[in-house]
Amino acid sequence: REDAREAIVADLESAGLLEKTEDHTNKVGYSERGHVPIEFYISEQWFVKMDELVKPALDAVNNGHITFHPGHWIKTYNHWMENIKDWCVSRQLWWGHQIPVWYHKDDRSKTHVSVEGPIDPENWEQDPDVLDTWASSWLWPMAVHAWPDQDKNLNKFYPTDTLVTGPDIIFFWVARMIITGYEFMNKRPFKDVYFTSILRDEEGQKLSKSLGNSPDPHALFDEYGTDAVRFGIMLMAPQGLDVLFSKTRLNIGRNFMNKLWNACRFIDMNLSNEKDDILDIDKIELDMPDLWILSRLGRTIREYDRQLDRFHFNEAAKVIYDFTWN
Repeated sequence: REDAREAIVADLESAGLLEKTEDHTNKVGYSERGHVPIEFYISEQWFVKMDELVKPALDAVNNGHITFHPGHWIKTYNHWMENIKDWCVSRQLWWGHQIPVWYHKDDRSKTHVSVEGPIDPENWEQDPDVLDTWASSWLWPMAVHAWPDQDKNLNKFYPTDTLVTGPDIIFFWVARMIITGYEFMNKRPFKDVYFTSILRDEEGQKLSKSLGNSPDPHALFDEYGTDAVRFGIMLMAPQGLDVLFSKTRLNIGRNFMNKLWNACRFIDMNLSNEKDDILDIDKIELDMPDLWILSRLGRTIREYDRQLDRFHFNEAAKVIYDFTWN
């Protein structure tokens, strides 16, 4: 890179085309994977004009036809959609959906655009570029049900109820699925969008394989148990907030699973295997402690359902924890 720059300057100077050289301070972008400066060059690419496409998608979220959980992510959504630019959908990669455009071999100004291709393919050459990965992912709610064919599963499962995803891809995926839902199906692709918490390390960095700061989940399962890991992470992750990963909560999850296991074993030891011996509590006389714990159970169930309806899964987990442990 540096050698090429020096050679270009030398060539310009020898050709008498160089007026002067001077240093400039620039903000240089770096590749997040290769960690090297990104070099820009002029190229021809395919773009999708977006300003008209976003209007139904903007209205759907802001009118409450699609609900975000938590709702503060609407601000991020609106910022992207209200300032949207034309989308460069072509990529120079080896894999992906090849762009359905053909150029005539004798006259490249002649183009053929179709999914099927020209009837005389020997005279045409397909564009070598492929679509951006999000340009196929934004079709996901319909494409998995054989769209554009009128498949029975498409009519049954589109639209779906809930999308669960991370807030870091609100624009890349969520917004674009909503756009295509209204553009091609004339209806919302889903009713609710739940944004999970993002787990970060002790320094606040997102857990990532490329950064090497993500614990091996299988090692955690071996150490704490799968249910303990699930429950511990649920407890540590409030709706829509990033959280620092903590093994302390996994210990809480493990202890709670042990509590449940021992309680179930105790009940099993005191139950008969005969179905006829199961008591109908509506037909027996209960004393005050029994009535008290049943009232607390009913209250727990109501509060648990309320938290689930609000998509507050950590609060729902805490309701179960408090009732059982206390």
